[in-house]
Amino acid sequence: MNGRNRICRQIEAMIREGIISGASYGFSAGDRTETYYEGVQGAVKPWSERPLKAGMYYDLASLTKVTGTAVRIMQLAEQGRLSFDTQVHEILNRFSGEGITVGNLLLHDSGLPAEVKDKKTLTSDNILDRLYETDPEARPGERYCYSDPGFMLLGLIIEELDGCSLDESFAEHIFLPLGMDHTSYHPKGEIGSFIPEEHSATRGWICGEVHDSKAYLLGESGSAGLFSTLDDMMRFAAAYTAKDSRIMGQKMFELVDQTEHFGRTYGWSTEYGPHTLYHTGFTGTSMLMDMEKGESFVLLTNRIHPSRDNERFLEIRRELNRMWIEG
Repeated sequence: MNGRNRICRQIEAMIREGIISGASYGFSAGDRTETYYEGVQGAVKPWSERPLKAGMYYDLASLTKVTGTAVRIMQLAEQGRLSFDTQVHEILNRFSGEGITVGNLLLHDSGLPAEVKDKKTLTSDNILDRLYETDPEARPGERYCYSDPGFMLLGLIIEELDGCSLDESFAEHIFLPLGMDHTSYHPKGEIGSFIPEEHSATRGWICGEVHDSKAYLLGESGSAGLFSTLDDMMRFAAAYTAKDSRIMGQKMFELVDQTEHFGRTYGWSTEYGPHTLYHTGFTGTSMLMDMEKGESFVLLTNRIHPSRDNERFLEIRRELNRMWIEG
């Protein structure tokens, strides 16, 4: 049994065992793409009565970082509008961190913490002030720390240089050129087409709006907040593994492939080996690509529904990724 068949069997088993309610996933290899829709939208009514099908919207969470933010930053670098050595405060004058570069933010080695301080007290009025005042915990380049504030700052850099919202920038420069018509911070669709997330004491059942609390306050964030469908994510993965010039030029793809620092390259993790790129989203999304073979595996779930306390899914996803890598 090949890796793909083993993955399909394992996902079906996860659904039977109630680890997840359903999964939309696919594989691409060159021009060939296969997509699968298994299970239902959620664990409780009305979602438990709605089978998954094409065109349903998932909250990508941190896949936003690589499908939107990192790509646009690479494009801006290619155009000479910034460089990886550009210091953040040169563009964002309110940012207090010294010596932190755009490249540091992309590699998550800026020294910035994982989260904005006192996250639970953030409001739409104070979140930007808190972000700009975030103090580093280490010197730039000294250590790795996966940092949401870092990518929030990258989002603000894009808005500053492009003079428009992230939604407008990503649509113009990434999504529309690739035919990704259903990827946006503000997708238009019937509420029944949105995959539900967890239940919040303050927000009730989160469905059709971003789960991430910081992105919720900002409206659009470089770290999270995009919604998309499996078809659109497969288009992105197929284009990226093909090193499509609509995403960025060959030199930029080579730079991503040749860079490895603390197990990462620009935007992506390289934890599954040379020439592989990987990223996840807290809501239960992931994208794994083999740039040498030109192949990808995209998995979209709502593993945080009905609750984020779902560690078993995370363990099994690692097994699925290994199955795919081993073929």
